[in-house]
Amino acid sequence: MKATDPATDTAAHHRFGDVVASATGVRRVFGDHVVLDGVDLQIRTGEFVALLGRSGCGKSTLLRILAGLDDGAEGEVVGGTEPAVVFQDPRLFPWRRVLDNVALGLRTPDVKGRATEVLAEVGLAGRERAWPRQLSGGQRQRVALARALVREPDLLLLDEPFSALDALTRISAQALVSDLVATHRPAVLMVTHDVEEALLLADRVLVMDAGHLVHDERIDVARPRRRDHPEIVSRRAALLGLLGVDEAATPA
Repeated sequence: MKATDPATDTAAHHRFGDVVASATGVRRVFGDHVVLDGVDLQIRTGEFVALLGRSGCGKSTLLRILAGLDDGAEGEVVGGTEPAVVFQDPRLFPWRRVLDNVALGLRTPDVKGRATEVLAEVGLAGRERAWPRQLSGGQRQRVALARALVREPDLLLLDEPFSALDALTRISAQALVSDLVATHRPAVLMVTHDVEEALLLADRVLVMDAGHLVHDERIDVARPRRRDHPEIVSRRAALLGLLGVDEAATPA
C-alpha cells in the first residue's frame, strides 16, 4: 500500500499549521546496506505523527536525521528551527539535580523559573532538588520531557519514549504527552512498535518497511480515545496485518 501525499491532504491544511519538518527523497546508506530509500514526509505545526515498523526498518534513522543527529543522508531535510528529542533512555546527567538537568543550556531571562514551571507541568513540582537516582523510571522520563519542552520546540521527536516503562506508568505517560502536545502544539514524530499507542495518540500513522514509507493514514477519532472504540479496534487489526502480525497471537 502506497503512502499518501500529505501535501495534497486538505484536512491537514485546515486542521494544522505550516509544514515544520520535511524529508524529500531522503536516502541513507551504511556500507552496502540501504536503510532509507527515497523517503518523503511532511509534518505540520500541531500534528502528531506516529511511525510504525519492524525493528531495523529505518524508523529511528529517519528520526535522527530530522533531529540533525545524522548528517550522512542524501536528499533534502528540514528538521525545524527548534527540534527536541526524547529517547527511550531519559539520558539525564546523574551528577546534576533535576532542575539543573531541565535548565541545562537554556537561555532565558529567568532560567530557574522557566524550568520550575515546566517541571510542574509534567507533574514534578517539588522535585527540583532531587537527584535522578532518587526518581522512578516514569519520573525520569517526565524530566526528559520537561527538558525537551522547556525550549518550546517547534518539532518534538519521540524515539520509543515509553517502551521501558511498566504498563500502568506507560498509560500515565501517554496521557501526559497527549495533554502536553495539545497545549504546546509542536509538530511531533513518534517512533513506536506499539500499534495501539500510535492509534491512541496520533493524528496520522505511518508504516515503514525496508526503508520505504508504505502506508499513511489519518486517524479522525475524537479525543480522548478509548482502546475499545470500534474504529480503534478495526484500525489496530488492519495495521497489525500490514505489519505481518497475527492479531490472535497478540495480548488482549
